[in-house]
Amino acid sequence: MCQTDVSGKVRKEFQSAEFGDKRLTDRLMQVGDRLGRAPAESIPNACEDWASAKATYRFCDNERVDPNEILGAHKRAQRSRVRDKNKLLVVSDTTELVFPRHPSKEGLGDIGNSKTDLEGVKVHTTIGLDPQTHHMTGVIDQQSLIEDQQASTKHDANGKSEPIELGSEQEKWIRGDRQASDWLAEEVRPIFIHDRGADSFAFYREVTDDLDAGFVVRANQNRRIQTPSGTDGRLIDWSEEIPEQGRTSIEIEQGSGRAAREAELTVKAGSCELLPPQNDPTHTEPVAVNVVRIDEVREQDDPIQWVLLTTESVAEFSDSLSVVESYRARWTIEDWHKVLKTGCRIEERRLETWERMEVLLSVYSVIAWKVLELRELARGDIHRSPEALLSETERSILETKFPELTDNEAQAYAIAVAKVGGYLDRSSDPPPGWETMWKGLKKLQTWAEGYELHS
Repeated sequence: MCQTDVSGKVRKEFQSAEFGDKRLTDRLMQVGDRLGRAPAESIPNACEDWASAKATYRFCDNERVDPNEILGAHKRAQRSRVRDKNKLLVVSDTTELVFPRHPSKEGLGDIGNSKTDLEGVKVHTTIGLDPQTHHMTGVIDQQSLIEDQQASTKHDANGKSEPIELGSEQEKWIRGDRQASDWLAEEVRPIFIHDRGADSFAFYREVTDDLDAGFVVRANQNRRIQTPSGTDGRLIDWSEEIPEQGRTSIEIEQGSGRAAREAELTVKAGSCELLPPQNDPTHTEPVAVNVVRIDEVREQDDPIQWVLLTTESVAEFSDSLSVVESYRARWTIEDWHKVLKTGCRIEERRLETWERMEVLLSVYSVIAWKVLELRELARGDIHRSPEALLSETERSILETKFPELTDNEAQAYAIAVAKVGGYLDRSSDPPPGWETMWKGLKKLQTWAEGYELHS
């Protein structure tokens, strides 16, 4: 079957993996190549023959194969993509992988409630984003969090090493950020971008004091603060009164029963000090932060309202807009979660133990990153030749179907792939998403395979 960038580049990401046996490294590259060609297919279908499928299952079961080393190889390859930058946006978020309760499934935790009897794992992933383009540079850290609700315990499965007990699920944020900070070269400053789950005083204190990093975090709590005038107040209440710097607008995509719209926003900015929690004697000093508040105007049904806490400058309107754009970049990880679950169907994989599944998760995590890059190619945000996306046979088929493509750039070919997947390409249409791109690519691969089998 013809190869695409998804399989070929995934293979390169794994070539430095070290398991103490070069044959296992070669096997990892083969597994990445086969699964990368057909991420949505079952393992037997992706591998095309039982011998290769069996070798993939044996690879996942091998005691020497640690998922931390699989991602470690990917991180080493990722260094070349971030080494020339002076800062990197570091985004973390959690998704649940749900598996129906089954007696043969081992190593899963409780993620249901009193009404649902579900087993699964909470996967907390940390990714890098280019600060200018917001393109994903790759996966930096991944924690598989297993919870026993009856025993009230949580632990990080930690690959083939001993599990790591966690005092609380809140620890996941700073653990991922520490890993990113330790991994980056000294000259690259991380800016941690988090949603409301990371809003904790301990987080702000550690990032400010120990990690030599910045952050943009959406506030979740109406915290005690000291205002610039020296009076005590509450964060969210006080943020309503800070000066407006200007107005901007952002495009809100359709989803979750919400119609697409252009949202007009007021942008306010100021500075304050977060006061230590009264019930936490370990922290006594306040943390100075800048604040950006945005409110949507003229929207009655669930208007946007964000209060963003940051270390970054808000002195000028353009500075505050940069903070808002950095926070909006965190949506990339939600798209990556969708690719992992829908595009790669990670929850449909039926390996018997989580120890084996975690190996597969690390492979598909890298594949999902490459699948997501298809969207950036279609949007023209990544400038490459058509050969970076498609094989010669695939390009020839597209050029036959769309004669205007000959000698065009990768974006035109990517749009053609999207059209095959159902994209209409009208002047009013937004750029194609990864799902449309993936549908088109799968159909194109089928055409190319049929052509090559009969040529």
